[in-house]
Amino acid sequence: MTKVTRARLPQPVGIRLEIARAGGLSNEELLDAIYRKDIDALQTLGPEQLPWDILIQYAEQNGHELEQAILDGYEFKFLTVRGLIHYLRYRFGLKEQVDYRAVDGALEGIRLSRSDVALLQATIPAFWQISKLGRHEERNESSSTHGELDSLDENEFTIRIERLNHQTIRFEGGEAG
Repeated sequence: MTKVTRARLPQPVGIRLEIARAGGLSNEELLDAIYRKDIDALQTLGPEQLPWDILIQYAEQNGHELEQAILDGYEFKFLTVRGLIHYLRYRFGLKEQVDYRAVDGALEGIRLSRSDVALLQATIPAFWQISKLGRHEERNESSSTHGELDSLDENEFTIRIERLNHQTIRFEGGEAG
């Protein structure tokens, strides 16, 4: 059995695909807007200041790969913590500090279905590790009531996403993680 190779996208391109999907575009509508270079239609889907020409330029140079990514799925070549937070927001509708919290290079308390965890694992780079939290950890890390946790579907998990070999690089004016 051969392994299916997924398209590998840069973070800005993948995030824009997720914003477009969250904005209601089907795969076909998204491809149509990209091929028509309809930046105005795409611009209405996300934050005003977000430049969509990146997606159009990527399509001009990597059209087949982008089409494969839209139709068959993709993985990020690289993904920062902020990129992961944006991905969770647009792909799964999860908001930082509402649905989970960021702690020392990790995101904790994320609740997803088994299929969403599988999608997440297939999409994010291998340097991000996903750990399923046990019931005791869920109770300790969640602000929810115990009754709410006990009613979780057995196909729903609370997870932690942690960057392996995380190192914060300090530089004048801030830090990069």
